[in-house]
Amino acid sequence: MAESNAWILDFGQHFTAAVGAREVLHLLDVHSTFLVPCTPKYCNSVVAWRDRLLPVMDMASRLGGMTQQAKFIAVVGYQQRRGEYPQFGALLLSSPPLQATVNDEQACKLPENAQVWNGLAMACFDFHGEAVPVLDINRLFNTAPISA
Repeated sequence: MAESNAWILDFGQHFTAAVGAREVLHLLDVHSTFLVPCTPKYCNSVVAWRDRLLPVMDMASRLGGMTQQAKFIAVVGYQQRRGEYPQFGALLLSSPPLQATVNDEQACKLPENAQVWNGLAMACFDFHGEAVPVLDINRLFNTAPISA
């Protein structure tokens, strides 16, 4: 049975998701963000990281919750296509990421609020009795939210 390592991310307001172990690159203090005018509420700030300005995504807000007071920022990396240079973004977190090991037997359906994960989750697994969607970070940072 193949196992994979993941980070479980707590976005607040009962929104959690997972990413691959190699996708979380750095954890930052939330006070290091800068607001950007005329941007959507779910992505209205940037953070300076390694001589780059990264968009900061408030997943709770993007998934239909309220804008939250996050405590941490997770810098994530992804590739748009295999072999291309990596791209980077940042996610607001309510608590530090939790490391998990998952296997195929833990696969399950998306949680009850599945429609909010439409197009953003590529899989889902059961972790201690809770369905945890697996984020497609490339799609997250390169697609606009679907309006209901």
